[in-house]
Amino acid sequence: MGFSMAQHFAVIDVGSNAIRCQVAVVDHPKHYRVLEQERQPVRLGHDVFQTGKLNPETVDAALKVLGDFKKIFERFRVKSIRAVGTSALREASDSRSFIKRAAKIGVPLEVLSEQEEARLISLGIMSGLRFHLPLGLFVDIGGGSVELSVANTTNTFCLFSLPLGAVRLTEQFIAHDPPQRKEVKELRAFVRAQLGPTMRRIQREKFTMAFGSAGTITALAETDTRVTGNANRTGSLTVLRRPRLKALLEILMNEPAPERAAMISGDPKRADIIVAGGFVLYEIMSEFGLDYLFVSRRGLRDGLMVDLLQRHYADTGPWHPDADRAESLDQISQKYLFDARHAHHVSQLALNLFYQLHDLHRLPEKYASMLNAAALVHDIGLFIAGPKHHKHSYYLIKSSGMKSFNKLDLEVVANIARYHRKAHPSPKHLGFSQLSPTNQDVVRKLSAILRVADALDFRGEQRVESVSCALNKNLKALTISAASPANLRDEIEWALNKGRLIQEVFNVKLSLKQTRTSRSKQN
Repeated sequence: MGFSMAQHFAVIDVGSNAIRCQVAVVDHPKHYRVLEQERQPVRLGHDVFQTGKLNPETVDAALKVLGDFKKIFERFRVKSIRAVGTSALREASDSRSFIKRAAKIGVPLEVLSEQEEARLISLGIMSGLRFHLPLGLFVDIGGGSVELSVANTTNTFCLFSLPLGAVRLTEQFIAHDPPQRKEVKELRAFVRAQLGPTMRRIQREKFTMAFGSAGTITALAETDTRVTGNANRTGSLTVLRRPRLKALLEILMNEPAPERAAMISGDPKRADIIVAGGFVLYEIMSEFGLDYLFVSRRGLRDGLMVDLLQRHYADTGPWHPDADRAESLDQISQKYLFDARHAHHVSQLALNLFYQLHDLHRLPEKYASMLNAAALVHDIGLFIAGPKHHKHSYYLIKSSGMKSFNKLDLEVVANIARYHRKAHPSPKHLGFSQLSPTNQDVVRKLSAILRVADALDFRGEQRVESVSCALNKNLKALTISAASPANLRDEIEWALNKGRLIQEVFNVKLSLKQTRTSRSKQN
């Protein structure tokens, strides 16, 4: 398929709480640029989940929005349109009439199955990631339903749609403003009961990251950031932590709708459903044991666009929006680092070891810059959470698109940082297994060096002033001497423990010792 001339495409998501559109242009293979997107807060799900029928006034408002969107598409002369409906149109007994009226104004509307909706949501989120996702849990809270799926870039392993949408549960359980605690208690119990069987099935899949999308979740994440004053962005994603969500919901549920509207980010009309939607999310996070999740502004609308392009340009593989500008190593360090002094000290120690151990690793000079980068950002995963922070560092580094490295080299840097602690490099780990044999060898060698450097500053107090290495003649015994005026007993013990990878990779017997210096540590 040729790309000699730019072509325009459009999608519409007719949701239960709002109607959204997007127009994009394709001017080079497998990438598109979003030119325009709109959201109109027409709540098509109003009354549907109680009466089974669409509200006549809402229908008229929705058709007007579709007509306005059609005019936008005509201005761009779009080549193809795909418009879909979700929960409200699935359940309304009179949805066929609405679809016919939409067709008359030039918007051919299809109603998505629950499974297809969940698939497109995960596709929309994944297409915006700048790193390879081994396996993710995707959570989307709409007006009528909640979509849950476990997928990676090539397969979807399970899909579920549950009747737990924010509009539906607000109309079903919340009759007072602010909500009564009894109403919230009953709502939460209902959510837990609905989640039970689905949770047991999903937990059989060993997902590594969890993502949230759709208006309710993004509004909660952005409101949390605004209320606390803490920036929790990791590139295009926002981190929402469960304890913070709980504290935010305590505030929101005790305020009447006008005050909630002033507090929340985004559409103030969401104020009446934000409490119900928020507690749905809280129960999902609690039931799945999620301390945090990554919140994406991408979702069904974006998945629709990617799917439309994949259909139009057959056999072109994955499609992505044009990426944000790549960041420098310094920018990434400044954005995420909790302890810059520790990072720079570990980098200094690691490079010291790299140059002194050249006879062992025999790697060219260019790999020193990769080790330096990995050492400087090895702990950025702490921005997300302490447990498994080495894995979070891997994803953050890959998503950064760091200017200093091409894609393959950045993958090496991310893997070196990922293995600065815990498990040794293994073909069982997807990210490592996808490296070439040569790069796997590089990661083993450099992560072995990084582990020892990190261990020698495990307190983050920069006690070790310098290191010197001694290899015996047959390169079978390595002694690392750490210079310091302070007692390094614990540092040496920890470095010997983390140094097992050096022994394994280089086939040497490792020993560490301290050399005392009289010079006081500089602050």
